[in-house]
Amino acid sequence: MTFPYESPYIQALGASPFIIGVIGSVGSLTLTLVRIPGSYIADRYGRKQIIVLMTFGVSVSYLFYALAPDWRFILIGVILSNFCLIYQPALEAITADSIPSDKRGLGFAIARVVPSIPTIASPLVAAYIVTVYDLVNGMRIVYLIVIALAMAAAMVRWLFLRETLETAEPIRLVELKSVYKESITSIIEAWRTIPRNLKILTIVVIISSFEDPIYMQFASLYVLDVVGITKFQWGIATTFWIITSLIVGIPMGKLVDIIGRRRSILLSYLIFTLTTLLFVFSKGIIDLIIVFILFGIGATMIGPAFQALITDMVPKDKRGRIMGIIGTLNIIAMVPAFTIGGLLYQFDPKTPFLFTLFIGVLILLVVTLFIKEPQRREE
Repeated sequence: MTFPYESPYIQALGASPFIIGVIGSVGSLTLTLVRIPGSYIADRYGRKQIIVLMTFGVSVSYLFYALAPDWRFILIGVILSNFCLIYQPALEAITADSIPSDKRGLGFAIARVVPSIPTIASPLVAAYIVTVYDLVNGMRIVYLIVIALAMAAAMVRWLFLRETLETAEPIRLVELKSVYKESITSIIEAWRTIPRNLKILTIVVIISSFEDPIYMQFASLYVLDVVGITKFQWGIATTFWIITSLIVGIPMGKLVDIIGRRRSILLSYLIFTLTTLLFVFSKGIIDLIIVFILFGIGATMIGPAFQALITDMVPKDKRGRIMGIIGTLNIIAMVPAFTIGGLLYQFDPKTPFLFTLFIGVLILLVVTLFIKEPQRREE
């Protein structure tokens, strides 16, 4: 519900596109700092404890969004919510642990698609709320709904998640003060053991991380300010994206297992690069519906393909740390990406999206020339 209108909401609270970008950068920097101990905690203390505790923390952080008198309170909420996402490596690891090696493309797709079914109506619900109550008051209502749902998610994780790490220990706060030093040492050791192919794939992930911040923060501003559609039409366009993702998500995940991870990545980025051109030169709601249908198809393949390929290469006992490394490096690259996107948007709203077009072409070249699938997949 928040995605289509979050940047316009922050703008309405007094932030410029540059400030919106800076807020995104601060959030990514916070997430980078906490993922380092987060990956160590996942492999030392287990997955479930940290996931449950910090999901409750994320839900509380949205109070700052809902009650913000200006954009500075949004900044506080961003810092707090990203701090609580210290559980991400544990969530990634517990998901990877739970999927058989021969069904990882399908498994990661199911993990994305099934929980997203209720989101079909989300953009339209948000569009209705911001239309009836205006943007600012409507978004405050939306964030209050988000808090309630996040609390419910935390309860579900508490009651039903099962620990997948046999050697998990209870978290002892007195030991956490040395976690940073130990986790950095452990991450460095784990990085030394991973194959060259995975290091190249990590570089691809880092390059691709410049794309998401631009669309996350500035697509909504672009379609409302430049393309000129209404807020309700923007909700319709994002609904088509969600519906497409749900319809093709599981078949695309199965396709990843059939045609291979590498080919799936190449096909996805071919779709992304061509669709980016259509997005930049969109003239109205019909163009945007086509754009987001195509984006939905590409996104449902690229995520499972990357996750499955990484999991194929990483032993189970190192997944928390290795996935933590890759995720951390990915987020480090996102730190400047948000601010760069804000600067480019203020220069010319088309420029940041043309920049993502260049990134897509670069990734196609690197994957074509350097990435190979492993002959044997890790269990």
